[in-house]
Amino acid sequence: MNSGPPSKVLVVDDDPEIVTFLSTLLELEGIESSVATSAAAALEQLQQGPPDLVLLDIAMPDRDGIDLCKELKSDPRTAEVPVFVVSARPGKDVVERALAAGAEEFIRKPFENAELISRIRSRLSAP
Repeated sequence: MNSGPPSKVLVVDDDPEIVTFLSTLLELEGIESSVATSAAAALEQLQQGPPDLVLLDIAMPDRDGIDLCKELKSDPRTAEVPVFVVSARPGKDVVERALAAGAEEFIRKPFENAELISRIRSRLSAP
């Protein structure tokens, strides 16, 4: 068992119910979370230091999540932070665009809570 500080995950989604649900789910699993309901708010939070992982929605009104993922991966301060894109958008092209932008995982909504937590834990414990 990890005796260090808890992992920190930034949840970025424009739906307040989704960010509340995801942050609660993470907290119940002992994973610290912070939330941002826009790409601009996410970038502002990232100025205070990178999280251990980002859960990022694609469809946000202020900015496309894939574009934000590209920016995170091109910034030396956040380039190594794993990004999990979460989306209800169908289509293989969306998955390919997300992975090409640098996302480590594509998680389709709706998802199984246990599967999401398992994938997050697996990435957080990876060397």
